[in-house]
Amino acid sequence: MSTQELILMDTVNLTKYAIINTCDWGSTGKIAKGLQDYLLNQGEKALFCYGRGSVPRNDNSYRICSKTEVAYNYLKSKFSGRQNATLSYSTVRLINTLRLNKVENVFIVNLHGYYINESLFFDYLIEDQINVVYIMADESAFLGNCEYSDNCKRYLDKCRGCLKIKPLLPFLVTEVSEKAFKLKETAYRRMKNLTFVGPEYVVKSAITSPLMNGKTTIVVDEAIDVSVNIPKDSSRLRSELGIDDQKIVIGCVAPYSIKRKGVGFLIEAAKKLEHDDRFVFVQVGFDSKDTSFLPENYIPIGYVNNQSLLTEYYSLADLFVFPSLLDTMPNACLEALACGSPLLCFNISGMPYMADDSVMTLVEAGNVEQMVEVILQTSKKTQKIIDTCRNYALCRFDNQKYFARLVEIMNQYT
Repeated sequence: MSTQELILMDTVNLTKYAIINTCDWGSTGKIAKGLQDYLLNQGEKALFCYGRGSVPRNDNSYRICSKTEVAYNYLKSKFSGRQNATLSYSTVRLINTLRLNKVENVFIVNLHGYYINESLFFDYLIEDQINVVYIMADESAFLGNCEYSDNCKRYLDKCRGCLKIKPLLPFLVTEVSEKAFKLKETAYRRMKNLTFVGPEYVVKSAITSPLMNGKTTIVVDEAIDVSVNIPKDSSRLRSELGIDDQKIVIGCVAPYSIKRKGVGFLIEAAKKLEHDDRFVFVQVGFDSKDTSFLPENYIPIGYVNNQSLLTEYYSLADLFVFPSLLDTMPNACLEALACGSPLLCFNISGMPYMADDSVMTLVEAGNVEQMVEVILQTSKKTQKIIDTCRNYALCRFDNQKYFARLVEIMNQYT
């Protein structure tokens, strides 16, 4: 038995909640860690269990997989096509840890990500009659083997004849998505106390899936820490980046390498405005070594893990552009609003459900010309604009209210 598990045994009969997520970073990591902190502040015992990330910081966190196990699971998934049919060892250890701590209630944020054996974990939830609130941060809960439907409707027919998932050994592994769908279908049917929550866009799609037959689904907006994400003076950052005070800043926080995030559309818009001296583009999350194709008015910034610094970038933007083609309720947009920056997004996926036209402009998905038209109408933001965006975020996206609602939903079972 590991030292970590021995330490956790000291809390037997005290731990009431566990939160399960792929990692301890990123948007889902913020949800999971924030929920744990909320529960701890309420005097509850809450164990945060994650597959990838830093070593456990305290007795209330538990890393499920080693780096070697994650790497092995990743390679296995490439051959099998299944993300959640991983090595059993780490999942057995997790289950033993949850049992040692007498966990009664589990919040699931994400199960996909090469770190958990879904079949074993579902069996544990059923056998131990665990109360479950499944936070649908993406669409994987009601699909077979995908994170997003991406306009595919085969899940309506239980993912039969999937054309998206292609294992490297198709002659050994067949009907991957349909098998994953049936696994979930059987598990969900046997789980007595199970509630799915998510933003309106996700719930509307989820209830059309056969997996949700007879299941409770509740619309709950995702949220962010409005006490950390606050409007800040951006003069220091302007000076550091060499941006004149009169320049209109078009901001973005999204990885370049993930195509669905649509950063390529932002770059195209910047190219069309390269000779308009009024505008400068600042993108956080640029993860390519090659910058030769970027226009002169485009400033690429790598990943920023420091949330305080990130809020300076949000505050710097006179217009925050999030050109994603596929997202549910991206935290970057919520954080930008809380920092006083209005949004420009595509009219697709979960974006139209995220805010109203007082703080967000929508254009046709992938239409760079329409993006440019909106940018050309953008001026330096005023205090009124900052206050309007900030107040919208305070009213709708305060994570303390969000966590309280999640706990309220869970406690219906106790």
